[in-house]
Amino acid sequence: MGDTDSSGIDFAAAFTLGVLFGAGVALLLAPQKGDELRKGFAKKGRRLQKDAGQQLGKAGERIRETGGEWLEDAEGRLHDLTDEIGQAVEEGIRTIREAAADEIKELEKKLGRKKGLFR
Repeated sequence: MGDTDSSGIDFAAAFTLGVLFGAGVALLLAPQKGDELRKGFAKKGRRLQKDAGQQLGKAGERIRETGGEWLEDAEGRLHDLTDEIGQAVEEGIRTIREAAADEIKELEKKLGRKKGLFR
């Protein structure tokens, strides 16, 4: 039984020494100290934030440009529709006047009166 307890302790000691050795090697080979690494991350974070702000600004400008183009297009279409409606109304009025004039002529004929009775 003594061998079993001894091998467990040997394993734990070897494992602990391996962890300490690995941590030491990692510290020696690390590219930067912790403070430097945090400062580097902060600097990169600020740069990313600035870049994101610039990209957001560009996207906003594109949206405004596109919206302006859509507005101009809508105004042009509205103008065209207004012209079409105006022409249709004028044509309708002309047609009504012509029909009314024809009806007045017919009534005057039926009544046998002079032209201009209803005018």
